[in-house]
Amino acid sequence: MDDIQDKNKLDGRLERSKKSRDLIIKAMRDLIDEGILSPTAQQVAQTAQVGIRTVFRHANDMETLFKSITKTNAEKHSKHFLKAVTNENLEERIEKLARSRGEGFSEMQNFILATTSSKWKYKSLDNQYKGANKRLKKNLHEWLPEMNNLTEEKQEMVEAIMSFEYWYRLRVHQNNSAKKTLNIIKNQTKALFK
Repeated sequence: MDDIQDKNKLDGRLERSKKSRDLIIKAMRDLIDEGILSPTAQQVAQTAQVGIRTVFRHANDMETLFKSITKTNAEKHSKHFLKAVTNENLEERIEKLARSRGEGFSEMQNFILATTSSKWKYKSLDNQYKGANKRLKKNLHEWLPEMNNLTEEKQEMVEAIMSFEYWYRLRVHQNNSAKKTLNIIKNQTKALFK
């Protein structure tokens, strides 16, 4: 009988632990989505409505929590960045790629900013960020295999034009509309292939 009670206690603890972890992850995502790019454990605890000790029990440090959030978010939004369209002409592919990346960057803007603002503190985030950029570069070549015919300098230019950093500069720092940003990116990219 004691074995059954012990098993039920353990199952109950595991269930509560999973529920707390889910609340913490949701709170972290919500805070970042609101523009709090580096939420403190206290902010996460308040938003999740759990004790601060619970936050630290689930993430021995903030790096583990950030890593989990980044991984979950990347999986959720990967549709914008991974699937290449290859059966259309170059101009159509450039337009679709620019549109897809723009939509993805728009959805993930605060998460990308949170990662870049914290990657200097956490090696795992820095590694995730570098890995994501390698995958984006590979994906760019899948969308636009004609890049292999360009000079190395022009390839680097295409990569820069299609990057989050350039998109963010056009949208936020230069205050361009989504439509104007899309047109700038696709027209500059097309020009490099002429």
